Amino acid sequence: MDIPQSTDKVGFLSTGILPGATGNAVMDGHVDSYTGPAVFFRLKKLKPGDEVLIRNKSGRVLQFNVESVETFKTADAPVQKIFGPADGAHLNLITCTGKYSRSKKEHEARLVVFTKLQEVRYGQ
Repeated sequence: MDIPQSTDKVGFLSTGILPGATGNAVMDGHVDSYTGPAVFFRLKKLKPGDEVLIRNKSGRVLQFNVESVETFKTADAPVQKIFGPADGAHLNLITCTGKYSRSKKEHEARLVVFTKLQEVRYGQ
């Protein structure tokens, strides 16, 4: 899964599950840039029960509720839990967290927000 080049865009694992379908849909985005906060800067403030809304081009709104917010060292991220099969429709949001290593050009950890679909609305 590639990271979006733009810090104000969210990436989507296009070969994976679509948001709203059974399984783990995955989106990623930057937490910050050299000039300041990026699209997923506020992910760390989410907590269980919070809503995450996704709107598609036809106006369908998917409401996901946060189940957990977890931090993993990059090499220890649970790939199966994030990307593997799941019962129900889930959306997992990934960004970087922790200290930034200028020599490695990456953060030391990953923040993953695990959510579950609660409601689908049309035409709003």
